[in-house]
Amino acid sequence: MTWWLCCLVCCGMVRAAPLGEPVVLKDTATEYLHGAQVQVQVLEDVGGSLTLAQAQAATAWQALKGGQPSFGYTGSAFWLRVVLRNAHPTQEAWQFGVRYPLLDEVDLHVLDAAGQVRQHHATGDRRAFGQRPVAHPDFYVNVPLREGETNTVYVRMRSQGSVQASLVVTTPMARLEAARAEFGWIGLYGGALLAMLLYNLMLFLSLRDRSYLYYVGYLTAFGMAQMTLSGLTFQHLWPQHPDWGNNVLPVCVSIAGVLLSLFSRDFLSLKTHWRRADAVMQAVQWLYLAILPVLWLGHYAPAMRLGMTLTVVGPLLLLGITAGMLRRGHRQAFYFLAAFGGLMLGLTSLALAMFGMVKPNLWTTYGMQIGSVLEFLLLSLALAHRFKLAQEAHVQLQAAHATELEARVLARTRDLDKALGDLTEANNRLQELSQRDALTSLHNRQFLADRMPEIWGAAVRWKQSLGLLMIDIDHFKQVNDLHGHTAGDEALKAVAEVILRIMRRPGDHAMRYGGEEFLVVLPQTHAAGAMHIAERIREEVAALTVTYGGKLIPLTVSIGVACTTPGPRTAMAMMLQLADRLLYQAKAEGRNRCVLQPTALTQLRPPGSASSE
Repeated sequence: MTWWLCCLVCCGMVRAAPLGEPVVLKDTATEYLHGAQVQVQVLEDVGGSLTLAQAQAATAWQALKGGQPSFGYTGSAFWLRVVLRNAHPTQEAWQFGVRYPLLDEVDLHVLDAAGQVRQHHATGDRRAFGQRPVAHPDFYVNVPLREGETNTVYVRMRSQGSVQASLVVTTPMARLEAARAEFGWIGLYGGALLAMLLYNLMLFLSLRDRSYLYYVGYLTAFGMAQMTLSGLTFQHLWPQHPDWGNNVLPVCVSIAGVLLSLFSRDFLSLKTHWRRADAVMQAVQWLYLAILPVLWLGHYAPAMRLGMTLTVVGPLLLLGITAGMLRRGHRQAFYFLAAFGGLMLGLTSLALAMFGMVKPNLWTTYGMQIGSVLEFLLLSLALAHRFKLAQEAHVQLQAAHATELEARVLARTRDLDKALGDLTEANNRLQELSQRDALTSLHNRQFLADRMPEIWGAAVRWKQSLGLLMIDIDHFKQVNDLHGHTAGDEALKAVAEVILRIMRRPGDHAMRYGGEEFLVVLPQTHAAGAMHIAERIREEVAALTVTYGGKLIPLTVSIGVACTTPGPRTAMAMMLQLADRLLYQAKAEGRNRCVLQPTALTQLRPPGSASSE
């Protein structure tokens, strides 16, 4: 059909649509084609298969209405044509530009007045950057025109994303001046973004608050998306990888949306204060994440539509949630509301332009950048305000609960003191039990090992006399043999009761030293006092009437009494040996008696040493 149409045109049976009025180039300071221009004509190629000749022969050309081409998401290709006539006497170098870096395919054809093709350039962000005739994020072609010369420029645009552009005719010098201004603005924007990113990164490293980490990630992804929209990432980072460069934008939109949702939920504490709103933002978060598998499956256009839809719907929902949180009395939500109010205007204008609902203009081009700078600044202030509120709340909490906390501390201190006292008492009881003989309730030899070094050291330090009584029950083996061990136990308990009854001073100690042996320690006791106590014990034991099984068990004891004033050159073991020798001396002299040998300090020597006398 297309071939037949071309034949008819050539035969004059069907006339091709006439060219529009030429754009007269006469002022080097003017950017032509800005604003509503009837000189630009548009042709929709639904199948996307028309060649240049077929497009020239088409009859469906129409004047472009509304200023700049904006067709939204569509599978069609679009042809644009404009006639350029140079009326400037000296300026011959002109450039024609298609300004929208995300167009997949941009074919530029420059024809002379006779309809012969002078230039053809196949560019677009799905083609290597090096194929562009002019190294620029947008698509420019040089159109040299002598004074009075006319050329026609045909542009074929096709993209899986939004099909839109701003057309411009300018001089190379004017384009460079405009690029300086534009890149200066982008530099300021990038610098502000980087400053806030580093600021919040330092806060995260200092405070370890995950809200700052989410925000830093959001800033990074959002900034990368902005640089991709401007075409700078493709030009400078991956000019030879157009497929990846084409996918960067939806990937960044997905990551930025997920991190923004996480940041919003955490910053506003939605899970704590408004669970339903938290569920809504969680759903938005998963929808943002769904962009990635859709893109991975090769469906770029649906992924971009979903991303742009969420770019409008997500912040709108967040605005409503933030307003609700503000009504609930959360002061930090004010910054959130102001931040996303400005960003929302820029995002909405960009999305509407991408869907072809509004024509590209200054606000659709730079509105999101302006709004995002305000958003970043206000959100940084919001995070700082959150930190301030946390500090104030901490101070108020301390002031409000100071008395209560002090009372609780005092109560806890009392409890701890009581617990410590109970523990000490329990430990003392355990220690006491470990140092007590279970049968007689006297101390055992463990007590001797634990306490005697202390008693001995005090006597040495204060040069005080110390008495020891080594007591043994006479003929105790016969008691066990004649009456049994139970009777022997009763005899031991009876003797122990006598010893305890006679020892009344707090510092005196009695212990079961062996089977039927007892040891009495008498601090600050001279020989006469020690002998007096020993005689009382002997007499009262002899007076005992211990019966078992109806039979009387006679009991007597022999006691060795040692008394000395310990010195640095003496040892406790020496005195114990002395008391033990005196005990056996008492037994050798007939039992039931006390033997005393008060010994001077210099007379006690370690076993085997020679006497100094």
